[in-house]
Amino acid sequence: MTLPMSQLAVLPEGAGYSARSGQATASVIRGRGDTLTFTSTCDSLAREVIALREEITRIRNETGEEVEEPPPQVVHEPTGWQWFQIWIGRIAVFVLVIILIKRRLNVIK
Repeated sequence: MTLPMSQLAVLPEGAGYSARSGQATASVIRGRGDTLTFTSTCDSLAREVIALREEITRIRNETGEEVEEPPPQVVHEPTGWQWFQIWIGRIAVFVLVIILIKRRLNVIK
């Protein structure tokens, strides 16, 4: 695609040009101010990537090779204040259990 700068300069915001050659597509879109966004795709390359991924999966399954997956990461660990609340809750439950056990023992006597 060949575009003179004068054509790109007068494009309104959000407008653009697109060209296709076989299975390849290229486009340019005018953004805010002096921003231009260029994108391109090729259908045959996308299909080739998918085919190669499937082939790798097939070969891996045939050989029985196990893939080591990394351990899951903790995304949201409790903050300091939340840990404080958790431990206060645990201590409160422990004290409540002790009080109930003492009352039960006093009732039995």
